Amino acid sequence: MLAVAQIDCIRHEVNQKGGTYSSVARKMELDPRTVSKYANQEGFKKRDKQTRVSPVMGPVKPLLISGLKRI
Repeated sequence: MLAVAQIDCIRHEVNQKGGTYSSVARKMELDPRTVSKYANQEGFKKRDKQTRVSPVMGPVKPLLISGLKRI
């Protein structure tokens, strides 16, 4: 997976400067198919935050929150 800065660079080079996929791929040392994929990508996919189980903090958290409200 590429860094956000690399993706931005690819999109800028291809979409705004008019560079070809192969020329951008050579410059950035990537495969032209990778450049094509990220140049045509509309935007970044937003991921929902995962809810995780807290086996230690879970049972104690309501007590701590109620204790903080009294202070």
